[in-house]
Amino acid sequence: MRVFRQFVTAIGVTFVIALAMLSSGCNYISKVVAKDKLNQGAILYNQGRFKEAQQFFRDALSWDDTNPVGNLFLGATLVKDYKAATGPDKEKLANEALQTYKRALDLVGSNCKNRDNAISYIASIYQDLDKMDQWREWILKRAEGECASKDIQATTNYTVAVNYWDCSFQQTKRYADKVAKDPFHYRNMDYSPEALADKQKAESCAAKGLEYVEKALAMDPEYVDAMFYKSLLYRQQQMLIKDEAKRKELDEKAKKISDQASALQQKREAAAKQKEEQSKPQG
Repeated sequence: MRVFRQFVTAIGVTFVIALAMLSSGCNYISKVVAKDKLNQGAILYNQGRFKEAQQFFRDALSWDDTNPVGNLFLGATLVKDYKAATGPDKEKLANEALQTYKRALDLVGSNCKNRDNAISYIASIYQDLDKMDQWREWILKRAEGECASKDIQATTNYTVAVNYWDCSFQQTKRYADKVAKDPFHYRNMDYSPEALADKQKAESCAAKGLEYVEKALAMDPEYVDAMFYKSLLYRQQQMLIKDEAKRKELDEKAKKISDQASALQQKREAAAKQKEEQSKPQG
C-alpha cells in the first residue's frame, strides 16, 4: 500500500508538471524553479552564508535571467566578495557586481524601491573604486524620474555637495599655514604650476558644491545639514581669495547661514525634548 501511495504521488506530481507545461509552457516551470532557488538563497544570505547563497542566485538566474530581484540578490553577494578581495580580483568582482546591478536596473521597470536599490549600489561601487565622476553621475540618477520624492532629491543633491566640499577641502588643507590663528586664512597656492592647478581644482569643487547644496535647499529650505555645508563651502571660497573685502563678504555669508542652521537645530531639539517630556507618564 505504501509503495502504491508513493507511486500515486509521483504520478500526481508528474501530472501537475505536465499540465503546467501544456497550459503555460516551459517558461512557467523556469520561473517557478527560479523563484524557489531565490527563496533558498535568501534564507542562506540572511544566515550569513553568502557563498552558498550566491550559488543559489546564479542557479535561479540560469532558469530565469529576466528576474530583477535575482540580479539584485546576486549583486549583493558580489559586493561582499569584492569588498573582501585584494589586488586584480577586487576590481574584477566589482565590475561583475556593476554589470549585475545595471542588468537589474534594466529589468526593474516601475518598481521604485528596486530601482533606487540598484542605482545606490552602482554609485557605491564606483565610489569604492575611486571613480568619482561615475559616482556623481549615478548618484544623481536617484534624483531623476517619477520615483524621486522631494526628500530623495534633497538628500541626493546634499550628498553630492558634501563630496564636492571634500574635494575642495583636500586641496586647501595641504596649503594651510600651521602657525596662522585664523582657520580660514588665505591659502597661497599661486607660487607654482602644480599649486595653481590645485587651487583651480579647489575653486571648481567649491563652486560645484554650492550649486548642488542650493538644489538641496530648494527642495527643503530647512535642511539643517545642507545649511551647515553651505557655510563650509563659503569658507572654502574664503580661503581661496586674497582680496580682503571679498574675504570679509564670504565670512559674513558663512556666519549668517551657520547661525541660521544652529538656531533651527536648537529649535528642533527643544521641540523634541518637550515632546519627550509630555509623553512621560504623569506621576
